[in-house]
Amino acid sequence: MPEPSGRQKPSAWTLSKAHDAGELVRVRCAHCNIVRHYYPTDLQKLAGDLPAAAIQMRCEKCGKTEWMRATFERLSAAERQAIRVRRLAGVKMVRKVIWQDE
Repeated sequence: MPEPSGRQKPSAWTLSKAHDAGELVRVRCAHCNIVRHYYPTDLQKLAGDLPAAAIQMRCEKCGKTEWMRATFERLSAAERQAIRVRRLAGVKMVRKVIWQDE
């Protein structure tokens, strides 16, 4: 019998289902050990209706993407009061000019 692989299957639980269930998205950077919490609807506006394994973000502290991992969490009222939840305030598009010498 073959050994099971260490990979996890992508979850069918998406951002819209997490919002309906009252869950938050917990994003952790394993490199600098920072945990941030987001509302699923805010991330859904940016990336679409994705499962937690497909959420890709860049850490604001170290700038790395390969250490980021997102999970869905349902918190109790006491746990909810102890954390800060980040809200989407707006989207800023950066326009960068690239020059070529002739």
